[in-house]
Amino acid sequence: MASQPKLFSVKEFEFSIRFTAGADPVMDLFQEYPTLRLRNATCTVTGNSMWRVDHVDGPADAISAFDDVFLDDGRCNECLNEHCCSGTREYQVLDRRPTARTVYTYHTEIDQCDSVAAIVTDHIADGVVFESARTGGSYRWRVLSPAEISLDRVFSRLESSLRDGLSLAVDRLGVSEPWDTKPRPAFSQ
Repeated sequence: MASQPKLFSVKEFEFSIRFTAGADPVMDLFQEYPTLRLRNATCTVTGNSMWRVDHVDGPADAISAFDDVFLDDGRCNECLNEHCCSGTREYQVLDRRPTARTVYTYHTEIDQCDSVAAIVTDHIADGVVFESARTGGSYRWRVLSPAEISLDRVFSRLESSLRDGLSLAVDRLGVSEPWDTKPRPAFSQ
C-alpha cells in the first residue's frame, strides 16, 4: 500500500498597519473619502519582484484623486519606512469605470523595499499567500503560510520598518479559517 503524503498545517496571521493623517498620500485618500476601499485580488512575490492586482471603488471624485496619487510611478505605494525604495514600479489600469478601477502593479527590486510583502516573504520564503485591504486609516493584511516558524522576527522587522505616523496592530495568529469565497466585483459585467 502506498504511503499517504504528509499533510502540513497552514498558519494564518492577520495584522493592520495604521496610518495617521498626513503620514502617507495614498492612505490619506482613504481617510478623506471614508467610502473609498481597495481590495487586493492577488499578490505574488518572489525574491526581488512583486505583481499584484487591486480593485478600488468609491465615489467618482475619490477615484479621480486615487488615479493621481496611486498611479504615480515615481513613489512607492508599499514602503513602510521614510526612504523611497529604488525599485521600479509600473501600473496598468485593467478596468476603468467612473467609480472603480482595477490596477495591475509590477514592482521590481522589491528586495530593496521595506514593504509588508517583501518583509514577510523574506522571513518565511515560498508558499506565502496574501490578502489585503485598505480602508480609512488602516491597511489590513491576512497571510497564509505553510511554515511552522515563529513570527516574532516578522513582526519585529515590520515594526522596526515603520516611519513616523504608522503603527502595527496584530489582530490574529492561528490556524487557517475560511477565506472569503464570494465572487469579487473586480471584473463584473
